[in-house]
Amino acid sequence: MSRINEVKESSFRKFLNKRDESSHKGDNGRLLIIGGSLDYYGAPILAAKAAMRAGVDLVYLYVPECNYEVTRAACPDFIVRKYEGEFFSKKAAADVLDFGKMCNAVLIGPGFGYEESSVNAVLDVLNTLHLPTVLDSSAIFALKKVKKFPLEQELVATPHQNEFRNLVDRDMVISEDDTQSIILLRSIAMDLHFSVILKGKSDLISSEEGDVVKNLTGVSGMTVGGTGDVLAGVCASLMAQGNPAFISSQAAAYHTGLAGEKAFKKYGNGLMASDVAEMVRV
Repeated sequence: MSRINEVKESSFRKFLNKRDESSHKGDNGRLLIIGGSLDYYGAPILAAKAAMRAGVDLVYLYVPECNYEVTRAACPDFIVRKYEGEFFSKKAAADVLDFGKMCNAVLIGPGFGYEESSVNAVLDVLNTLHLPTVLDSSAIFALKKVKKFPLEQELVATPHQNEFRNLVDRDMVISEDDTQSIILLRSIAMDLHFSVILKGKSDLISSEEGDVVKNLTGVSGMTVGGTGDVLAGVCASLMAQGNPAFISSQAAAYHTGLAGEKAFKKYGNGLMASDVAEMVRV
């Protein structure tokens, strides 16, 4: 296998949609974020903040009722809706269609936890709300339940190594130095027709056409919890603005890593994911 190319800003910049100076509210994307649970209320908030810093006009947050008040208080820029219970459910998935259809993309999963019922509900959303989609955290495992690929919508999955192993049921670490592991990453993306951002010290990004690139921006301080939510929010924001999945994936990985570097200069290893979200610029 040939050498894996590094993501540079020139890799994606010319392919990103240009903002129309005469555009109005909503013309530059409406993003739906479905996330949160009893223990993890902060993840969808981090994703939403990063999404807005990445340029989307409107963010709709759909969270469990136990997260509703803290989510509303987190930022006046969000539009917040709630569903019953402490975890995403099939009923919540059915209800989301009423307002989800007004959006241009959806991010599902930040802060979900690992409830099997939530994973089943994600499958319902995939089968009914045919928007460009980013799957994060345990929502990724809904792909194991999909009966037929390709799905109608463009899709990006953002697993870390353990989540990827769970997804493919293979005890293998994906590394650019291991040709067989890269072939596996390419094959999954190609066979199931979606892009993958495999998070790590060096992010590996695979397209459904079989292209694999690596992103080297970022710092060790980004091991802090929540930076993956920031990445997912940036990627979903770019897709809501009409950009293709693979271009959005490269730009999201690059700029999230760059934001981490800026946050590290200010806070060192004391940086928080919220600091990274605030530093995002695309």
